[in-house]
Amino acid sequence: MVDQLTSRLDALHRRMREARIDAYLVPSSDAHLNEYVPEYGRRRMAITGFKGSAGDAIICPDGNHLFVDSRYYLQADEEVDLSKFRVHKLGLSGEHTPSQWLTEMEKERVSIRVGFDPFLLSMQAHSAYLAALHSTESEMVPIDANLVDAVWEDQPLPPSNSIYALHEAVTGIGVAEKLSNVRKEMDEAGAGLLVLTKLDEIAWVTNLRGSDIAFNPVFEAYLVIDLERATCFTRTVPPPALRQALYSLVEFQPYEAYVESMGLASARALETVWLDPSGTTVATRLVLKSDQKVLEKANPVVMLKAIKNEAEIAASREAHRHAAAAKIRSFKVLEDKIASGQAVSELDFSLLLHEEYASEDGFYDLSFTTIAAAGANGAIVHYGDADPDVLLTDGELFLVDSGVQMLGGTTDDTRTVIVGTSSDRQKQMYTKVLRGHINLAMQRFPEGTGGIALDALARTHLWNSGLDYGHGTGHGVGAFLNVHEGPQRIAPRGVDEPMRIGMIVSNEPGYYEAGWGGVRLENLYLVAADDT
Repeated sequence: MVDQLTSRLDALHRRMREARIDAYLVPSSDAHLNEYVPEYGRRRMAITGFKGSAGDAIICPDGNHLFVDSRYYLQADEEVDLSKFRVHKLGLSGEHTPSQWLTEMEKERVSIRVGFDPFLLSMQAHSAYLAALHSTESEMVPIDANLVDAVWEDQPLPPSNSIYALHEAVTGIGVAEKLSNVRKEMDEAGAGLLVLTKLDEIAWVTNLRGSDIAFNPVFEAYLVIDLERATCFTRTVPPPALRQALYSLVEFQPYEAYVESMGLASARALETVWLDPSGTTVATRLVLKSDQKVLEKANPVVMLKAIKNEAEIAASREAHRHAAAAKIRSFKVLEDKIASGQAVSELDFSLLLHEEYASEDGFYDLSFTTIAAAGANGAIVHYGDADPDVLLTDGELFLVDSGVQMLGGTTDDTRTVIVGTSSDRQKQMYTKVLRGHINLAMQRFPEGTGGIALDALARTHLWNSGLDYGHGTGHGVGAFLNVHEGPQRIAPRGVDEPMRIGMIVSNEPGYYEAGWGGVRLENLYLVAADDT
């Protein structure tokens, strides 16, 4: 009997031949370029079997490819059928990025046609792929009907959960003021229309939240803002009281009306449309007239959202107090169980921690799937679901990366503990990671310093021993929003956004070794002025 994945791949290959394309891009993101996507949007998982939150696939009739970064090296090896996919481990010598791999493919074939769903590819990514194709005969071919959807026989339906409003006491700023601040930026940039497709940005501007995506209190929508009105295209009709409260500020339209509305706006308007290349899909650009004036730059909401106000900071601190209390209680229960000789599995602890979190006032949800990795599993940076059959064993490390969504605040922290008696090497590796964490946490730095300079501080003690870790050291965190947000990050390469007062960023150095385990220590920090 042909297995489900083979059947899907065979059907997809047939559709590719019908469309006369040599390769088909399957990114991990969805129409809103989310990191965490709703069930129906997990197309890359459906066609590869890989469950990681990041990683892109290129499907070809003569060979399929999955591209993952260092967080997912081990996970990809475990989850992917290597007879069907070649796993490209980005960052290792000799490995290609997806665009580089297409360049090599083009060299072999002279010209290629690369198919993609324009609703899943950002304008920025599309430009990078175009730049990778050098032959005038090669093409990037937009295909509106997603080919994975066509072969995904049991694809879930899109979510349509309820939408609710946050009180200004929690958000710190009302919708009217937020829209005014956005429009001021639009006016200064000479833009008459701003399109937002990222869900955390839409939720932040409107002070609304939902539950369309697990762990992220957001709702599927588009938001179009001009200098006089804002239109929100949602799958769910907000309750009458909510619509009335926002009556003069935000108009609500059906989600499906977005494309037609943008086309009509482009047909009748001459003003410049502001599209964020990294946060807007190709589909939105294709809907606009070819001669439409477009401003391509990061949208103003990115920075407005990243710099937390006093109410957001206070809510974040309160969320961390509750989350910390719950996690401490969980470790105390674990300690008592181990001391009494009880067997405890990864799943046992994960469920215990969830129960303790849920007992705290204001608990909404986890902010991501808890990573409860015992022993060698700790070497998998983004280890998946806790295993009921993996027991915590004396002498092994236990890494717990977890967080919660509390009303107004989002948390993310990692602790690594030893079960029983620790070895000298475990102590040494833990100490190197801890010293790196403290080194970064205590560092004062000049205004305008970016994450690249700060990143080295967390790695120094590992580097001095010839060691390192493959992931970035820190990421931004939302205010009762996504646990990962930009533009700030602490990493050795990439966009070097200066740290600004009011930003919240993680500090999470680590050390990982296959077969041995991992150590990671993470807290969230607030960028503040140094008054000394």
